[in-house]
This record gives sequence, structure tokens and C-alpha cells, in this order.
Amino acid sequence: MKNIYHLIVKDIVRFFNDKPAFILTFIVPMLLIVIFGNVFSGKGGGPRGKTDIILVNNSTSIVADLIESKLDTSKSLRMIKKYLPENSNDSVFIDEELAKEFVRTGKIMAAIVMPKDFFLDTSSALKFKFYYDPKNEIESAIVQGAMQQTIMTQIPKVMPIIMKRKAINYIGGDSTARFYRDMSRTVTKYFGVDSDSIMQNLTKVDSSSLFSSSSDTSAEVNFMGNIIQFENEQLVGKEITNPGLTRSVGGWAIMFLLFSITGAASSLFEEKQEGTLKRLLCMTVSRADILWSKYIYSTMLGVIQLLVLFVFSWAFFDIDIFSNFFNLMIIIIVSAMAAVSFAMLITSTTKTASQANGVSTLLILVMSALGGSWFPIQFMPEWMQTGSKATMTYWSVEAFLSVLWRNAPLSSVYTNIVVLLVFTVLLNTYSLVRFRNGRVF
Repeated sequence: MKNIYHLIVKDIVRFFNDKPAFILTFIVPMLLIVIFGNVFSGKGGGPRGKTDIILVNNSTSIVADLIESKLDTSKSLRMIKKYLPENSNDSVFIDEELAKEFVRTGKIMAAIVMPKDFFLDTSSALKFKFYYDPKNEIESAIVQGAMQQTIMTQIPKVMPIIMKRKAINYIGGDSTARFYRDMSRTVTKYFGVDSDSIMQNLTKVDSSSLFSSSSDTSAEVNFMGNIIQFENEQLVGKEITNPGLTRSVGGWAIMFLLFSITGAASSLFEEKQEGTLKRLLCMTVSRADILWSKYIYSTMLGVIQLLVLFVFSWAFFDIDIFSNFFNLMIIIIVSAMAAVSFAMLITSTTKTASQANGVSTLLILVMSALGGSWFPIQFMPEWMQTGSKATMTYWSVEAFLSVLWRNAPLSSVYTNIVVLLVFTVLLNTYSLVRFRNGRVF
């Protein structure tokens, strides 16, 4: 039994000395639990981040002001009403046409407009215009649901006047007036309530009561769904035959690219163990030559891998990759270069292949989760959304989505390309310094 005890202790010591095994056993699962916990429960780090949505209020109705005030206090939506034009120090209000342009170009995912005829003296319904870009289908559904719920649960006092107007449309003004008079007399007779106050509640909108809190509006929600008219217009992606895969193919492609390229770059450890590197260094080959050859080879492999994955998606799932193929190829090349620079960083900062695999797995999974490869970053708390911009996956995924989803021109993904190139230069420079100093081989 003593021998068994010592053997168990030996295995425990070996496990804690094996950093990759420790990372994969504890660190990676805990980090993913933190990310998924914040995404799906909103706990552990604050509420989920708010989604930006443009609000244009062209109505002069008191009801429109009420809805605007309620949307301003939404826990899941952030209302954007102004923007700062270029070469200007003063922000201006966004009008309907500009709101539609912002949605088309991907600057914001949706806009809600309350037009001038939102609620007129003769209106029997509330009219909304909703322009959206469903580049993230789940997020789009959540936004529409949150917006409609906010609207429907905050305007119960408007129902009587709308009911009267609908009744007028169906049975006429005289019959409606007689109905309300008879109902007020009946309530006064049997319940002792003043008939004038009843008529006022049934036929007029009390602006002060509109802005008061309501304790229970659950019974009114279904009714409100019949008197609220949403004019929905999808501005982007209507012609796409497979929108679901078009949204996600870029994220999955970049994640698998990172795994495969890291494996290719870490083959330096195998060459070191086999003695290949020593033989090369005995020749007229410098450490920089070895690094650049490995970098160019891995970049070529990455470009081919991404291209094959996109062509495969086109062949089997009809993903449109050719209408904007030139810009897609630029994003593929830049993303491959950034992925290889990440792989070189891992190779230059670890000592063995097992360490490289453990550290790379940790970083790739975390970057993929934070960067939008698995789900829209808008589901995360705002501090996570800010952190996602520090990952190269975020900039690649957003660039692929822009190019494939809305056929974005090169100018629209210029920032993404620049950021990915900055990642590439910085990581390559650091890796090259370590290789030249002989800290790796």
C-alpha cells in the first residue's frame, strides 16, 4: 500500500508540473464557463451589453414621447438619436434616410422610426417603421422582442381611445357614441361612479397618466399586439440564399485556421528534436531564414485552407463568395498572415511542443469565444465586448461578415485590415527578436 501511495503522489506531481495538461484540465474550462455564464445568464460580471439601435421620432404625439422615454430606459437597448458628422464639432439628429443608410452600411443593426402619422387624431393604431440588418439572426429577434415588449407594456392608457376609433371605423360614429353613453349610464347606475369621469376615461388620452407607472399590464399585451402596426423592412441580406451559414462560416473558418496554423508552426519543435535545425544552422542558413521560410509556408497553407473552406461552402451550401471575391481574398490573405504571426508567437515563447499545444488551445478557444466565432459579441457584458476588440478573431470575423453579408467595399473593411496588419507586424517582430537571440533554438 505504501508503494501505491508513493506512485499516486508521483503522478500528482507530474500532473502539476505538466503545464499544458493543467491548463487544459482547469484553466480552459473555467475561462469558457466565465464567458458562457456571462452570455447566457448575465451573472458573474454584470448585465449583458446593450444593443445600439437608432430611434427617429418624427411625431408630435404625446404617446410618441412616452414610448421614446420608455425606450430610453430599456435594459437591453441603447437608443442612438444623434451622430457627429465628419469635420464637425456639433452632433446632429439622425433622420429616417440617414438611419436607413447606417443600417445598410453596417454601422448599426436596426432603426425604429415613429413617423409623422404615428398617432393622429383619427388614428386607430400606432404606426412604426422598423429597418433592420439581420446579420445576427438571434440578436435581431431579441432586439425586436425587447422593443415590442417595451412598447406594448407601457401604453395601456391609449387603448380606450383606439378602441373608440376602431369602433367608429366598423359601426360608425353615432352608434359608437350611443354605446359609450349607455355604458357610462349603466356603470353610474349600478356602481355609483360619475358618468363624466367614465366618458373621459373612455374617450380621451390622459397625458399625465400615460407617464405614470402601471402595476399590471399582462392582460393588455395581447390586445396591444392588434393595435400596433410595425412596418418591417429588411435592408440587407434579402437576396442571400443561405443566411445562417453566411453569418457563421467566417467565424468557424478562422478558428480552425488558428488551430491548423499553430500546429504547422510548432513543427519547429519536431525539427529541433530530430536534429534538423542543428544541421540547418551549421550551414549558411540563419535563424531569421528559418523563421521566414516557416512563416511564408504557413501563410500559404492558411490562405489555401480558408479558400478551400469557402469554396466548399459555396459548392455544398450555395454561399455567395464570387460576387465580392476580390475583397474576400484580401481578407483571407490578411487573416492568414495574422494567424501565422500568432502561431509564431506561441512557438517563440514556449519550450516544447506540448507547451505550445496547451497554450495555443487556451488562447484560441478564448479568442474564438470572445471574438464572435461562436455567437454574436452583443450577447456579452459590455466589458467583454470591449475585450473582444483585443483579439484578432474579432476583426477577421467582422470583416468576413461584412464582405459576405453585405458585399461591403474595401473601404468598409479598411479598419479591419489595418488592425490585422498591426497584429501581424507586432507579433512577428517580437518572434523574430526571440529567434535571432537564440532563445528558442
